[in-house]
Amino acid sequence: MRFAAIYGTGAAIGCTPEQVDRMSMWQFIAAVEGWIKANTSEDEKSEGGMMAQKDADEIWEWMQTMPQVPLTKVVH
Repeated sequence: MRFAAIYGTGAAIGCTPEQVDRMSMWQFIAAVEGWIKANTSEDEKSEGGMMAQKDADEIWEWMQTMPQVPLTKVVH
């Protein structure tokens, strides 16, 4: 197990290495899952982790501004 990744995740959720050391693995996992739940937008929750419709619409609008080129070249 890579402790750097554990400490890094702890730092991302606002814990010091000392706080991470004092947690059991179960407490640490619960803290990470709680942080994810608290920091996931309603769009992401309702989409089941898929791309939010707003983001998909923005990408589609951007794609419409790109020049149209054929994906394949017809050879005669």
